[in-house]
Parts: sequence; structure tokens; C-alpha cells
Amino acid sequence: MSIADDDNEYVRLKLKLAQARAATDTLRLKARQLLTQRDVLREDTVKDQVEGEEQQRIIQQTQEANEKLRAQIKIAQEEKNQLLKKIEESNNCR
Repeated sequence: MSIADDDNEYVRLKLKLAQARAATDTLRLKARQLLTQRDVLREDTVKDQVEGEEQQRIIQQTQEANEKLRAQIKIAQEEKNQLLKKIEESNNCR
């Protein structure tokens, strides 16, 4: 091999090395971007879980409140029926 061939080979290898470094840098950047995106998605997932738990708690409280209201309505209806019955009996006695 001649000196010119050696120089050409050296330049070719340097160019390949530069291309490999550029490709590596590009892949590292993509990896960092993906890691950042993953972290953002994790944060979103945690936020969604917290919101979901809060919504479940609100649903549970609403259901409990509705059950209490239904019980109070039932008691009020029974009291109303008893009062109406007493009024009717009172009217019949006259």
C-alpha cells in the first residue's frame, strides 16, 4: 500500500468514526427524550391514580349520603302516614 492509500484509509476511518459518534449522540439524545417522556407519563399516571382515588372516595361518600337520605325519607313517610291516619281517625270520630 502506498502512503496515499494509507492516507485515504485513515480519512475514511476518521469519517466512519465521526459518523458513528454522530449516530451515538443522536441515539443518546433520543434515549434522554424517551426517558423524559417516560417520567412525564409516570407523573401523569400518578396524578390520574390520585384523581381516581379521590373520585372513588367522593362516590362512596355520595352513596353513603344517599343511603342516609333514603332512610330519613322512609322515616318521614312513615310519620306522615301515621299523622294522616290519626287525622282520618279523628275526623271519623266526630
